[in-house]
Amino acid sequence: MNKVENCPICLKHIQPENKNYIFENDLIKVYHGPLESNIIGYLYIETKRHVENWFELNEHEMLEMSNMVKMLSSILKKEINAERVYTVTISEAIRHLHIHVIPRGENENVKGLKLIEKATQKKVDTKNELTQMDIDILISCVKEYLKIHYRPYRQ
Repeated sequence: MNKVENCPICLKHIQPENKNYIFENDLIKVYHGPLESNIIGYLYIETKRHVENWFELNEHEMLEMSNMVKMLSSILKKEINAERVYTVTISEAIRHLHIHVIPRGENENVKGLKLIEKATQKKVDTKNELTQMDIDILISCVKEYLKIHYRPYRQ
């Protein structure tokens, strides 16, 4: 098996639709993060093509990913009143380039690196129990927003 056949993101992309699926075009896919992260609006932007490093992206992929970061940040500000939106690319445990988009509400006590750790390592926070219904409602809002406002970032 090669890297693509062993890659959890590549495998996810060929499976029937994931319940947290939000959007795709010919270059990227967008999903809400896992329920276990307990963060509403925690999103992934994933390249459809298996790449492990930024320098492997072509110009269209780079522009599409940055365009999507901008759009999702705007949506999160509007829909969940995100005061800050962190974007992180680690790609260490899963060697497929993807961006973690992690919102922080204005009344959130967990900030910065601690919030990023909570999202990416699924650190449990028992005081705010997120439900799949909460995620589904946000996914519907994001899909509707993208349907109206999304324009491919192409030449």
